Amino acid sequence: MMAASTAHAFGVSVPAFGGHLLGTERGEWNGELAFVGPDGARHVLLRDNVFGIASDGTDAFVIVGLAHGSENRGAVHRIARSTDGMFVSREVIPLAGAPSQVRTYSDGSADFLVLEGWLGERRHYRCYRLANAVVGPANTCEPPR
Repeated sequence: MMAASTAHAFGVSVPAFGGHLLGTERGEWNGELAFVGPDGARHVLLRDNVFGIASDGTDAFVIVGLAHGSENRGAVHRIARSTDGMFVSREVIPLAGAPSQVRTYSDGSADFLVLEGWLGERRHYRCYRLANAVVGPANTCEPPR
């Protein structure tokens, strides 16, 4: 049984690091990932379209990407906070294409589709699951819209 879903894309807000991680997706104009602390101070951590944020309360993984024109890219970034309070964003898993239909869960896992290219005139998607800092093929996604 899966844990309850905690966030979906376009405007994602997830409690993390004593504040909130906020993600936006703005297509070709690129969104961003920001941390908003308990004092309301906002710090941009990453400039990319955010489709989902998976956090188990300790680690945060941000699923980003873009499919526009001939560009089709995606990645998973790990967000960490050092002992001095500074944030570090690092790409840890490249994806074969842009993510979509991200479903994140309270246990820190996520399911999502990746646009992997074209088969004739149809877009080809594959389902993936992020769990324990690893992305692998899955069969838990909804069909592409």
